[in-house]
Amino acid sequence: MALHEIAREALEEIRAIEGTGVTDGHEAEILAAIDKAMHRAMEVCCREQADVVEQHLSHATGVAEQINEESDRRRGLLISTLTAMR
Repeated sequence: MALHEIAREALEEIRAIEGTGVTDGHEAEILAAIDKAMHRAMEVCCREQADVVEQHLSHATGVAEQINEESDRRRGLLISTLTAMR
């Protein structure tokens, strides 16, 4: 769910609570609605960040594999050169 949808749902919940005439007891309900919306928003943000981290890790893994392949190739060339020098 998008952040604006979460905010809209929270606003609708608050309006519904206020429509009954706000009392001290309603204040707790309003705060609970805001708290719930904040937690849902954090879940969305965490999922989005997890996707970004996964992309970076995937890229880093690819680069590490390329470095390992190049290292293996150079090691092979070095061994061949040293063998030929004997």
